Amino acid sequence: MKPSYRWKRLAKKKFGVLCGAEKTQEWLLPWWWSRYREHNDFPVTFFDFGMSDEMKTWCSERGELCSIELESPRISPRSCIDPILAKEWERLYGWVVWSSRHVWFKKPFAFLNSCYEKTLWMDLDCEVLGPLDFLFSHSDSASGLALVREYSSEHLLQHDPNVRYNGGVIVFQHGLSIIEKWAEGAMTYNDRFGGDDLLLSYLIHELRLNVMELPEIYNWRMARGLNLNAVILHWLGSGGKAYIRKHGGLKPSLDAFFHSWKGKI
Repeated sequence: MKPSYRWKRLAKKKFGVLCGAEKTQEWLLPWWWSRYREHNDFPVTFFDFGMSDEMKTWCSERGELCSIELESPRISPRSCIDPILAKEWERLYGWVVWSSRHVWFKKPFAFLNSCYEKTLWMDLDCEVLGPLDFLFSHSDSASGLALVREYSSEHLLQHDPNVRYNGGVIVFQHGLSIIEKWAEGAMTYNDRFGGDDLLLSYLIHELRLNVMELPEIYNWRMARGLNLNAVILHWLGSGGKAYIRKHGGLKPSLDAFFHSWKGKI
């Protein structure tokens, strides 16, 4: 069955948040939810990329649960990838790339199922430390798309072919054609891209889109060091997930710090 690359639902609500998970990453959902809800109450649609029944029930009790139905997704295995590209992806993502690509390339199909006029997507390893209202106003650019540029390409002009964007936090308007092209590319030529963010960066360049580049504080990668002004901390990679498991992200340390100072005042 050939996947459809068209928008699936009408935009019946003004603002909303999307996230998604499968079994190996679903442990992040309660942690992500607790951080998100402390400062925000926008409705959330949870996408089932292969969750356990228990977690599907958990999600449906807190928001909308939506499944992504893709029959025989055509995600190229390592044996079909150019060896030079394969090594580059392993350098960029680690070996997890080969077990995760089938999940990563479901992301644009989740976008096509958004029921919001303006949508905020967040990866589950994003720790929300403040209100997110500001982000929704930044999908009003001509492109209807807003995200944070990778700091490794911050010195380049916007339409340089080597500019890369991080897909962990994306704000977008309903009905954008680039989302349809992103979904189509995810199924038809994913052998050229290690992950969904590389494909989206390529399309932004090819279409010469003047996307809104968000301030880094809305997708702060901890590899940059600590930033106490960050609104969203992105705990990328296996090291970031391990830190969340062990320490619960940054918030417990911040709470302990402010509590100790409060006692001295």
